Amino acid sequence: MRLIIIAIFLATTIFGFILKYLTYSRRNAPLPENVKDVYDEESYKKTQSYQMEKLSLSSISGVVGMAVSLSFLLNNFHHGLYTYIIAHTDSIYLKSMFLLFVPVIISGIISSLIGIYDTFGIEAKYGFNKTTALTFITDLIKGLLIGAVIGGGLLSLFLFMYESIGDGVFLAFFFILAAFSLFINFISPLLIRIFYKLTPLEDGELKSKIEQLAENTGYKLKGIYMVNASKRSTKLNAFASGFGKTKTIGLFDTLLEKMTDDEVISVLAHEIGHAKKRHILKMLPLSLMVLGVMTLSAYFIITSPSVAQAFGFSNANLAFGIYVMFIMVSPLLLVLQIPSCVLSRKFEYEADSFAKDKSRKEILISALKKLYRESFANLTPHPFVVLMEHSHPTLSQRINALVK
Repeated sequence: MRLIIIAIFLATTIFGFILKYLTYSRRNAPLPENVKDVYDEESYKKTQSYQMEKLSLSSISGVVGMAVSLSFLLNNFHHGLYTYIIAHTDSIYLKSMFLLFVPVIISGIISSLIGIYDTFGIEAKYGFNKTTALTFITDLIKGLLIGAVIGGGLLSLFLFMYESIGDGVFLAFFFILAAFSLFINFISPLLIRIFYKLTPLEDGELKSKIEQLAENTGYKLKGIYMVNASKRSTKLNAFASGFGKTKTIGLFDTLLEKMTDDEVISVLAHEIGHAKKRHILKMLPLSLMVLGVMTLSAYFIITSPSVAQAFGFSNANLAFGIYVMFIMVSPLLLVLQIPSCVLSRKFEYEADSFAKDKSRKEILISALKKLYRESFANLTPHPFVVLMEHSHPTLSQRINALVK
């Protein structure tokens, strides 16, 4: 069992490196004819350099992460933590949180160090970063607190229910996690405010056009806000999020700065298109299937004594079982990721089509080109990488679909 788990971990990690290599192999691929005007020659060279530096950092991060996780497995790190904590407490809650969160904290520290170089090294070098050290640290602390509250809360609930109903907790948690994922979508406009300042959009021509768009599409709004994204980055974005009374439109101030009003409207029409086409709900069956696979796998892995015993434990251990479960189901999740990405790309085409009907295709194409240009996006990704990882079609494919 020990060798099987380590082999699965190595196989999925190596597969990730293969995808990175495929991306690298396309670094000099010729641009499709319909996107050749996105970059001039100098900008394109700068874009390629940016993408390769990001890819190199991602590869280094992957190697470090693999080394740390492999060290945990080979040295029975979790059993060592368990031996330490049981000498200090009998609480199943404290023991489980210590066993799970210590490795997460270690990995988080490493990720944060890499993130510092990414933000203040690469992103700053290419003119994207506007984040100060204070903002970076504040965002990091906020993210850790949110993760601790959500992760700690769900783990505590799982342990409490396991003590109450035993193995029935796995079926119950399927429904709890499904409801929780919908709840997160519902409160997403509130979560955004934890990191960004949202200011009501001033009265004017743009606001009137947005309100007209919302009325024409039947998209009832709670508010239209400008997001102070330029405090962190120069990249462009917009969102239409929330359900019911929480429906909110957010426009990055960087988007307002670099796009015309009509281009902004076309981008927003795309976001509203996702809502009007009910893409979140249409993705729900596949999401529930993935969640079902996770909870069913969790039942067999977490409750199996042989899994924990292979790494030094005398019997099944809930917390360690959760850790190993994510390793053992990773190949299956990779397979399920393919239909998820296929469906997501289909939804992007539908949202583009919706936006074209509410604007003009020339305006939407111009807006899309600006979005990709301003983020130094890869216009020639490897087809297999697109199949496995991309939730959006390539820019060339989107333009082709709009033109046709």
